[in-house]
Amino acid sequence: MPVLTGTPKDLITYQRELVRTGKYIPLGRINKIAIQPSRDWQPSEEYIARYQRPLRVLEFRNQWLPLAQSLDATQLLVPAPMMNREGIVGLPDIPDPSWRPEPWSEEETTGAIARPFEKDVARMVNQNLFELCDKGPGARLEGTNFMVFQPVLNIVFQPERERQLQAQMWVIQALPDPATPSHPLMALLVDPQTGETIFFGGRYDIVANED
Repeated sequence: MPVLTGTPKDLITYQRELVRTGKYIPLGRINKIAIQPSRDWQPSEEYIARYQRPLRVLEFRNQWLPLAQSLDATQLLVPAPMMNREGIVGLPDIPDPSWRPEPWSEEETTGAIARPFEKDVARMVNQNLFELCDKGPGARLEGTNFMVFQPVLNIVFQPERERQLQAQMWVIQALPDPATPSHPLMALLVDPQTGETIFFGGRYDIVANED
């Protein structure tokens, strides 16, 4: 069972209170979270073949997940649960990176017959939270119901300015925090029953994309 030291219970309580009281600054909405392999999670050949990448990447696509930070800019906050529009905790399906459209037939090329729309629609693959968390499906952070994903590498998000979402994506780099040697790297915690989502530990740097 994963264990995070440094009073995670107190930090979780603190972040919940910030969200409950609205004491945070909205940053935008999360697009992707990249998480490095670790001793508690290594990509299988099946995983690499399916997603064509060794990193764990949680993609949210059109599934809204807001991102914020505390007023003192020390805590990243997720003010809403990781849940789709049907109220199910988890991640949306994503296009299969290995998919290629079928070749055009001679009749389709010449226009003798219409090319079926379905031939050019990418097949989808499932993003399974339980497959991506540390130590497997049944593992939980000690004393909680949170699944653990660590260490977080970066967070790609669509920034918000004056309540308007911007076109360019920005990146949050997760950095070690030497001031907390008990858990210097950032972890992502997700409750599979409620979708509550928390960033724990480490520090971060927001990299603006002004292009």
